[in-house]
Amino acid sequence: MSSEHAPNEEDWHALVPLAELEIPSLAAFKLAGHQLAAGRTADGAPFAVDNRCPHEGYPLATGYLADCSLTCAWHNWKFDVRDGACTLGGEGVRAFCVRVREGIVEVDLAEPDFESAAPKLLESFAEGVLRHENGRAIRDGVRLLEGGFDPWRLLAELAALDARHAEYGTTHVLAVAADCGRVLTHLDGVEAMRAIAPVIDLCGEANRRLPRRPIPQAVTGCDEASLLEAVESEDAARAEGLLRGAFETGVERATIEGWMYAALARHFTSFGHHLIYMVKGQELTERVDESYAADLYGSLLHSIVLGTREDTLPYWEGHARRLGAVKGELASLFESAADGAELDPLSVSEAVLDGSVDEAFEAILDPLERGVGAARLARALVGAAAERLLRFDVAHEQDPLVAENWLWATHRFTFACAVRHAVERWRRPDSLRLLFQSAAFTHTGRAMDLEPAARCDPKPRESDAGEILAAIASRRPEEAVARVRGFLRAGRPLESLQRGLEELCLRDIVVRPIVVAHVIKTCFAALEETVALEGHPHRELPLCAVARMLASPLAERRVEQLVTTSIRWVVGGHVPRKLTQ
Repeated sequence: MSSEHAPNEEDWHALVPLAELEIPSLAAFKLAGHQLAAGRTADGAPFAVDNRCPHEGYPLATGYLADCSLTCAWHNWKFDVRDGACTLGGEGVRAFCVRVREGIVEVDLAEPDFESAAPKLLESFAEGVLRHENGRAIRDGVRLLEGGFDPWRLLAELAALDARHAEYGTTHVLAVAADCGRVLTHLDGVEAMRAIAPVIDLCGEANRRLPRRPIPQAVTGCDEASLLEAVESEDAARAEGLLRGAFETGVERATIEGWMYAALARHFTSFGHHLIYMVKGQELTERVDESYAADLYGSLLHSIVLGTREDTLPYWEGHARRLGAVKGELASLFESAADGAELDPLSVSEAVLDGSVDEAFEAILDPLERGVGAARLARALVGAAAERLLRFDVAHEQDPLVAENWLWATHRFTFACAVRHAVERWRRPDSLRLLFQSAAFTHTGRAMDLEPAARCDPKPRESDAGEILAAIASRRPEEAVARVRGFLRAGRPLESLQRGLEELCLRDIVVRPIVVAHVIKTCFAALEETVALEGHPHRELPLCAVARMLASPLAERRVEQLVTTSIRWVVGGHVPRKLTQ
């Protein structure tokens, strides 16, 4: 990136007499705190670039100059010294303006104007992300933050890159971008990159070198009925075109979000991902300007249409049958809600966790018929899903013949959290369908549970946040759970533990981006639900479940497992074993 000509003469600094530079020449210079690689090209033109190669920081002045091309001797990256553009490698190097005055080569050391530099930085940032060159993307991001770029907007840029390139529509990038944004409250300036970097890594892995996804033309005349018809008929192009047309014609974002929730309530899709993304998409779009909404929601709708309708699969048959039988009653159930109606959340949890299909369904239907509001039922379901996560049998994580693992278990909980948000934001009769979806999804996870005698149920141990984090770091799951219980029962301020867990999640305790995404989503949801469940009998469960997960073995690389299951499949006809589907 070359700097603009500085209007102030004081920004120009004498470097060397022109006559002392051979043609061609390349040498290192120190000038007013800058390290430069400078000299003359084959046609005699003077130049000056930053001496630090943007790849790993090696000195460019030890490299080779051929015409206008400077090659770094260490890893063969090449740069055009006239403008700093990288012609082989990755990001460019800063090129400084030079002039010759009275026989002296002078260099303009003024920092480039940020407003004019930002578009090029964003372009380089995006290229680094999409090539999965984390170092380049992070350095460009730091430069943007240093110039005052809004970190929330940088997160939105990442979500938008994912929306425009992900082949099948929105991925975990949207959810993790919103979650990581929560940490920005205590990360100022360039330190915000600590929260943004995991999203860069995830976006790069998910979309590495993918071309832009074809975007349908906007279609006018969209309303809820036409959008739902396109979704139901699996016409992804028309559905996204209608949604984009609604944005272009000025339909309010809140109205469009209602349509999106209506589409999500029709079916339980793709392991609950899409409702989670919708809730997180709202959080993110509320922090940035409206210009991102069409891309984010358009891509999400595309993925909803292409998603697996799991409520049509055999393992959902009983739940789908019961819900189909009461769909005509949802309006009256919704209208009868009364905050004063009694609800025993423990009985709801017991039925959803250990009851039959009918008992799990009635645990939601009966309170609704008695006038219990959706929000209170949603909180009870969060507690049940947290208990399911707490019960997860770690042996499944290590069994190469079993598909289920910690990531499968976390989705019951994070989906229940998304349902709680959804029914509080979208107050429509069809929102009750989401409650039944949450109950069914948690109920179907029973086969992942530890046997009752082996479940983690230690006595509370009075602790501070540091002791909880130490138990997690040293892989002592029962102690971590006991200390969380003691911490919460002692009424200690949650903020200290929240800060510690957030920092832990950003500290590379896991490595693969998809695993990082689930750790962040689950941990941050548990912190949020601990606040939402204040005074609730299940308040301890979310953080207990997360502490146990973080302290337990968590497999990330599964190539050997894939070899095992593939051999069994190809040679013996044995498909991978599923416990819950």
